[in-house]
Amino acid sequence: MELQTWIPVAMTLGVLIQEVSGLKYMINASVMGYPDSEDADMYREIADMLLDGDDFCTINFKKLSYDTTNGSTIYNSLTAARRNSDNQFTTVTIGPYIDMFTSKYVIINQRHILTSSVGQRAKDSDSVVSILPEQHSLSVAVATIAKRLKWNNVALLSQDDFSTVLTLGIYGIDVSPIRLPSRITSDEDAELVHNLMGLRASQKERIILHSAKRDTVTHVMRAAKRLHLLHHSIEWLVDYPDFEDIINDEKSWPGTIFGLQLLREKKVPANVSQVARRRRKTRLEMGLAVDVVGLLRHVLHTKDCSQQPPADDVMIAREFNHTLSKVSPYQGALGQYMWHNRDRSNYSVDILCYRQSLKTVGKCTFMNGTAKIRMKNVAVYDSARGGSQWVEKLRVVARLREPFVMRNFEGKYEGFNVDLLEMISRKVNFTYEIYDVEESAHFNKSDAMVVELLTGNASMAIGDLEVTAETEEVIAFSHTILSTTASILSRRATNSKTYFLFLGPFSMGLWFMILGFILVAGTALYTMSRFDYTQENSEQRFDLKESLWYSVNVLLQGTTEYSPQTTSMRTIIAFFWFCVLIIDAAYTANLAAYLTLQQIDNRIRTVYDLAGQTELLYGVRMNSNLMTFFENAKEDPYERMWAFMKVEGTLWSDTNMIIESVKEGTYVFIAEKVVNDYYALRHCELESIEQNFGQKDFSLGFPRGAPYKDDVNRALLSLKEEGKLDTLIKRWWTSRTNCTTDTDTRSVTNKATKELEVTHMYGVFMVLGAFVVLAVVVEVIERINTCVEDRKRKKEKDVKEDLQRPTTLSEGFLPQAVEAAADIDKKQY
Repeated sequence: MELQTWIPVAMTLGVLIQEVSGLKYMINASVMGYPDSEDADMYREIADMLLDGDDFCTINFKKLSYDTTNGSTIYNSLTAARRNSDNQFTTVTIGPYIDMFTSKYVIINQRHILTSSVGQRAKDSDSVVSILPEQHSLSVAVATIAKRLKWNNVALLSQDDFSTVLTLGIYGIDVSPIRLPSRITSDEDAELVHNLMGLRASQKERIILHSAKRDTVTHVMRAAKRLHLLHHSIEWLVDYPDFEDIINDEKSWPGTIFGLQLLREKKVPANVSQVARRRRKTRLEMGLAVDVVGLLRHVLHTKDCSQQPPADDVMIAREFNHTLSKVSPYQGALGQYMWHNRDRSNYSVDILCYRQSLKTVGKCTFMNGTAKIRMKNVAVYDSARGGSQWVEKLRVVARLREPFVMRNFEGKYEGFNVDLLEMISRKVNFTYEIYDVEESAHFNKSDAMVVELLTGNASMAIGDLEVTAETEEVIAFSHTILSTTASILSRRATNSKTYFLFLGPFSMGLWFMILGFILVAGTALYTMSRFDYTQENSEQRFDLKESLWYSVNVLLQGTTEYSPQTTSMRTIIAFFWFCVLIIDAAYTANLAAYLTLQQIDNRIRTVYDLAGQTELLYGVRMNSNLMTFFENAKEDPYERMWAFMKVEGTLWSDTNMIIESVKEGTYVFIAEKVVNDYYALRHCELESIEQNFGQKDFSLGFPRGAPYKDDVNRALLSLKEEGKLDTLIKRWWTSRTNCTTDTDTRSVTNKATKELEVTHMYGVFMVLGAFVVLAVVVEVIERINTCVEDRKRKKEKDVKEDLQRPTTLSEGFLPQAVEAAADIDKKQY
């Protein structure tokens, strides 16, 4: 036969062979979803991988979309779905529950393999078989776990399903349900943060998060972490079926978190995992898809897939339903698949616990609608040692104010509160980052810090944060770290040194007159003593020196051995005593009055002094609590002072301007004592004077219900007991002064007078020292003069003795010797 004859025959034979080789056992699955769903394509891709090697079995997936654009598209979608259901060669329907689109009025003949959580409306359909655990069984499991953990009071977070509340109530657990936003796009969602802040304020220590959506769970957990709701004193239970995936989403999680693990990742083939990553599916979604395809394959394998059927064998819906109920249990990525009254049964879920590491602590087995729990004992939180395990980063808002929080030249934060925060962080074991807030025209920086705490942007507030009743209604405070009253900051008085204070009672003219009076009296006594016959045989003569000494001695109320005898001298001395008596009395009285006037402090020391004058300006810091105090005061002098400050416009906020004005002596600043004390330490010409009003306490601020506040309070008490807090206060308010001892800038108490200082008495000691030196000099001069006179006298005596010695003398020499001896006698006389 020619070649041309065989060619058509061969082609016909090839077509027949191809048609025969395409005969297979089939399942036709309809994938229900919205128009943007790509589940059908994903199922096809997974089926190609799982059925690789099954030569004569195949699964076909057909997409059915529920278009809700308008009424016409909805009608067309429902009509197409109903038409598809009426087709006996549509084996099974796959997809989530979508209202009417997947109801029992549309899906009539087929089983609906439900890929979403089983709600009550889905349970009403007889055709539904669920892949995920049935909600009631899951609620029983959650309630049983909570009971085993001895949780008697919990908060339940959920978006729309609160059926768990009833189950928890049956188990005797008090529940506070909190509705989460229906759509959560990030962990910074404003409504989500608001709800979690309310949860934090309620101070619940046991929290259950109920959601089958991975994104919802991760956003909630991240927001809770940022708000420090994953504190070691708070325990969480997450019922999302793939708890490992949630934990692996972050490098580490603080606190204690319990969770359920339904997914067995090892059951998911590696090539399918690559599909999940490429299609951006969660592990649970991919495990669910693998089990859907695997379950269909498991049912299809009731056919002999190794033998080619005589014709295409499409499993109809009735056959599939019957086979599914009779086939052996399928072991998939989400556990074993058996159904009891359309609910999954005879499968188990692992109970995991994450506390620094992930561990399996129990197992929950679902049997015919009941949940049986086998669980290890889990150590509860111990507050005594829990703080050392808590490693968290706090976002701390600060208010820049000396010396609480400041920036150095390198831009780093320093100050009393910064050092205190560092000491607390070491004890409680947390890290922190500090940021400061800008002052607004509508509120001061304290209010700005409160807003940061209320909005969840900050975990703690530091600075000169005052405890007030109004603020304590919205935020929480730590134990008091500083207590203070108000004080006034003014310029220090010029420290003039008055060495000769004792000369003050008399004027210089009067002092010279007294000196002249002594000289006149002494001279008069000397003159009269020349005519005193009683001194002719007296050993001590009343010469000029003795007269002056007698006058000074009487003036200084001393004693003398001489007593005048003549009437004239006694008359002079009597009236001299009278004058001295008047002078001494006047000096004593004037000295006491002079010292009293010198020590009286006439400067402004109190707010009453401020209110009683108008020469000096005074004021408080703008938008401070002291400003509020004066504004609301109805008592004198505070009301008058507030009127003065408003009229003069002395409510300033610029610290440099305040300090310079006080230095110039034109302004007095009213502020907290701890603040003014620091200014006085840094500026030696200033002084801080404590007042008896404006009692205030400074603390650290926290959001209401902050779980770490108790840890910080314990650390503060420990620092107080160890004396470290007092040391820190001294470091910032005592040792950081630039002043010398002469310009001591410690705060001044409100005293009307002050003590005499050494400098006031220097003149007395200087006069004493000067006369001591003068006496020594005079004594030395007299000693020298006496020695010179004695030597001269001895020499003259020797000469005289030589002249009186008997010798042979010439006539010319004898008269000369007699004349020299006469001269010597004359000089001696």
